[in-house]
Amino acid sequence: MSHRTKAAFAAAVAVLAVPASASAATKVVNMGTPPSAGKSFEKALADANAFFPTSTTIHVGDSVRFLPVGFHNLDLPKKGGKPTALIVPTGQPVAGAADAAGAAFWFNGQQDLQFNLPALAPTGFGKKFTYTGAKGVQSGLPLVPKPKPVTVKFAKAGSFTYYCDVHPGMKASVKVVAKSKSVPSTKADAKRVKDQVSKALAEAKAAAKAKPPAGTIDVGVAGKGGVEYFGMVPATSTVPVGTTLTFRMSPGTYEDHTATFGPGNPEKEPTSYLGKIAKSFEGPSLDQSGVYPSEPPGTIAALAPTLHGNGFWNSGVMDGSSATPLPASSQLTFGAPGTYDFYCVIHPFMKGTVVVQ
Repeated sequence: MSHRTKAAFAAAVAVLAVPASASAATKVVNMGTPPSAGKSFEKALADANAFFPTSTTIHVGDSVRFLPVGFHNLDLPKKGGKPTALIVPTGQPVAGAADAAGAAFWFNGQQDLQFNLPALAPTGFGKKFTYTGAKGVQSGLPLVPKPKPVTVKFAKAGSFTYYCDVHPGMKASVKVVAKSKSVPSTKADAKRVKDQVSKALAEAKAAAKAKPPAGTIDVGVAGKGGVEYFGMVPATSTVPVGTTLTFRMSPGTYEDHTATFGPGNPEKEPTSYLGKIAKSFEGPSLDQSGVYPSEPPGTIAALAPTLHGNGFWNSGVMDGSSATPLPASSQLTFGAPGTYDFYCVIHPFMKGTVVVQ
């Protein structure tokens, strides 16, 4: 779930250079796009779901300071461990979920799915840890105002992979070597970050020009290295009545998105029908109408202003990861003339339009 916020930018420290006196003992990793590149990515309507740099080499006993930028977390599992699931079943069934017409949604009786807050509470920010591989380090989600850096001292040699649990596929590594071995200088590390930023920006600009197959709308467009263009492509489609379109996640994406039709602009009208669903993705209790598809599996609905009583249709949360049960695409038939706006309720600023003639 990107997610660049003003608070995250204000909290982040510009770190393309570290004082020479500290570089031997502590190296810096940005948990997201470095603040110095933020405006360039915003201009491109994109972000990079990546750690900068993606690999760090330090001596045994040295530390890495992880700086929070955007909506990412640090998950450094114990040796051999796996990343933490972001959304998990609560063990309780969904009950009482009804559409605007009062009809029960199909997913009543299915598992209630919520953020894994017990495992992802923001308890690691501002703290220092010593890592040996015996126990993991977890920052939690950046849900606190102005989250502070997480500092990890690596006490044993080895290669260790860490993750962002919000964006499956976003990972990086720390290589810890004996003190007798050489490690890259601060200047060399800064150059690698600069090169990584340049490549990510090039990917972002290319992603904005992507052209999906006929009959398909990309909900976001992915580039290499975790880059994501946050827009619907094409932004506007004109189709005849009876057309079926596929809304899909872009191949290679690390993001979660939805394609959701219904009343209200979720970005500008937070109390509207879609606005309330979108708001739930910012809090501790997810609205299951946003999580699950509005239609039963295998069903292709015909969209009209009367669908579910108010023209509501939702793909449900989609991603491109084979490690989750979430779908990568969903189909919808347009059954009545009109102009239909749709949004990602996870990222409400993402908007598209389908004109049906």
